[in-house]
Amino acid sequence: MAGVYQRRVRQENLKRVIRFIHRHGATNRLTIANALNLGLSTVTNLVAELEKEGLIREEGRGESLGGRKPAILSFDKEWGWVVAVKIGARRVHVGLANLNGELKAKKVEFLQSQDPPVVVHQICRLVSLILGEYPPQRIIGMGVCCPGIIDPRRGEVLKAVNLHWENVPLREMLAVHFPWPVFVENSLDTGALGEKWFGGARDVQDLLYINVGNGVGAGIISHGELLEGYQHAAGEFGHTSIDLSGPPCPCGNRGCVELYVSAPALVKKAQIYVEQGGQTLIRELLNGGTQELTCEVIDRAARLGDGFALHLWEEAGKVLGRAIANLVNLLDPEIVVIGGGLSLAHPIFLQSVTSAIWEITASLHRRKVEVRRAFFGRDSGLVGAAALTVERIFA
Repeated sequence: MAGVYQRRVRQENLKRVIRFIHRHGATNRLTIANALNLGLSTVTNLVAELEKEGLIREEGRGESLGGRKPAILSFDKEWGWVVAVKIGARRVHVGLANLNGELKAKKVEFLQSQDPPVVVHQICRLVSLILGEYPPQRIIGMGVCCPGIIDPRRGEVLKAVNLHWENVPLREMLAVHFPWPVFVENSLDTGALGEKWFGGARDVQDLLYINVGNGVGAGIISHGELLEGYQHAAGEFGHTSIDLSGPPCPCGNRGCVELYVSAPALVKKAQIYVEQGGQTLIRELLNGGTQELTCEVIDRAARLGDGFALHLWEEAGKVLGRAIANLVNLLDPEIVVIGGGLSLAHPIFLQSVTSAIWEITASLHRRKVEVRRAFFGRDSGLVGAAALTVERIFA
């Protein structure tokens, strides 16, 4: 039993050393020992093992503190690559990334169908195409993010409203096609992991990641750990009601957040306004009906100074900000990160979100919570899926 315990402790310490070097960059053995409260001889032995595996390498000598110059250690981000997959309501994204979340290649297609076997087949085809173009030396795993309620331990999609999925054994369906481990997680949680591992929140312990696109949701990191919930449903922020007498939602609730601030909600409002003869540049940008009305069109109109489009983004930002403020008051995060397609809209949207959050939380918080756009923009989903694999293997 003592031998088993010692091996477990050693494996945990190896992961701690890897995480420290990965997150802090170039460092030395003494700094690691002090930061992790480990003996210098222990760290020396752990580093030797990681150097032998090729995960860590020495890169010259640092400044002397009175004795021998310490060897500088760095993490080899190219030691292995990960396959990253993002499944959305309309599109599937597949990418290849190194251990720092830097994308080497990516492909995006519209879903051929929402039928799970068809989606799996499409993913396999895209992975084969990418690996044919960019054959890596070593793949350590595949991270898959998907909307909905996920059981990450079983890799099962318990419920994904926008995909019309229930009890889909996604990891099992994918694993038979690949020789490496497959990890499946909610796309909101992977968004938070991407910011934590690779983005602008590496040293943040309490993070609120809000994704705004075809749906709305939250990924929550509390005390450095993902908050998943007892039934894996934590973060279903888009399906919290802000108007009990509001329109019905496919989830069965009424007046859900995403009925007011998601991409489909904004497109619907714009469509009604255009059909009613409202004055807006959106009509001209549709080219007489030959162009599909999307949030990209609404954004283009706003950037051209269209009053209606600007008002639409501003009001959506206010609604979202007020809803997020409830989470800020509940969870007290250090940073709120806004991701998803709508986060890239006209700046008035993020400004309105931020102003509403600050206005409502001012009385309970001594300082304003920091609100920022997701670090990786449109690639946040894929980078988050890559972070999922790194998290599962090295954390």
